[in-house]
Amino acid sequence: MSVQAKSAAACASVLLLALGTTSAHSLPADDPSPQELFEKAAPATVHILGEDGSGTGFVYDADQGLIVTNAHVVDGQSVLKGAVGGAEPVPVRLLGSDPCEDLAVVKLNSPQKDLKELDFGDSGDVKAADTVTAIGYPVSFADDPVSAKPVFTSGAVQSPDVAADPDPYYLPHYPQTIQHSATLNPGNSGGPLLDTKGKVVGVNTLGNTEAQGQFYSITSDHARSLLDGLAAGDMKNSPGWAVDSLEDPALSDFFQDPQDQRDVADVQERLAGDEVQGLFVLSTASNSPAEQANLFAGDVITTIKDTPVTSVSDMCDVLQSSAAGEKLRIEGVYAFDDPEQQGDQFGETWQTDLQLPGP
Repeated sequence: MSVQAKSAAACASVLLLALGTTSAHSLPADDPSPQELFEKAAPATVHILGEDGSGTGFVYDADQGLIVTNAHVVDGQSVLKGAVGGAEPVPVRLLGSDPCEDLAVVKLNSPQKDLKELDFGDSGDVKAADTVTAIGYPVSFADDPVSAKPVFTSGAVQSPDVAADPDPYYLPHYPQTIQHSATLNPGNSGGPLLDTKGKVVGVNTLGNTEAQGQFYSITSDHARSLLDGLAAGDMKNSPGWAVDSLEDPALSDFFQDPQDQRDVADVQERLAGDEVQGLFVLSTASNSPAEQANLFAGDVITTIKDTPVTSVSDMCDVLQSSAAGEKLRIEGVYAFDDPEQQGDQFGETWQTDLQLPGP
């Protein structure tokens, strides 16, 4: 069966999105006004467009055309484009991605001469009640996502450095985040969280559906420690797939076509009845280690390296303990029958070898 998954950037918000309220705080006289802050930051904020969804990123090195975003925005996408400052989308190339940190770096193939960048601030200086601003490209009622404009929201820091385990199925453990009330909507993932000076103190990532006005951004200090490796091509923890747990009640929401949604919900119920646990492959990127291992959307992974995996956190435990370039045995079951009735059938087991990207 061929299934078409929505962008992870949009679907993560289906699982985690919470509508919050913004709050206003007085600013010191020497800080830029909200309008000035937006006008400075928006030209460096990038609309990341995948094959079937979108997210946000921001330029942190204009000379090299380097953009940071969330890994869940780009993982499993074969084609990526970036739109900067209202210009037409242009191709961007994925340099490095780590789904276990939920960070990725992409590069503009042809950086424009007047490209703007954002400077990082010290997230260690962030304190509770500080004003913060989020800028991004949330999904909207506009018909054409290509024509979307950056959106500004503001709020206050609730906790400046917290570990977050937001979702038992789809997202990893986040060791260092800023919890705040600046509203993040679907599509905001990967955008900048700014302090009152306009410095980046976080990478916007997710919201909490179980609380109002509670959103999380990976701290800039943590993100910066990983960017050089990602820009240099670190892909060890990124086999080029997007996956979700079979136990996720919202699994079918990742698919656009109503028939695909029904089919996925049906096989999810059947596999649960057979007590099968594992990871459902949502998509794989072209020429990725996952595709080279013959893994595609609709496959179900039950073990990696002889270790049962039922969540992204389980997967990350295995990947982070493996060496770059290591060959991993992957086992699973078929979730769909071969339409020709000549090959793979529902519930049958399979195995393959996947080689992690090298150093």
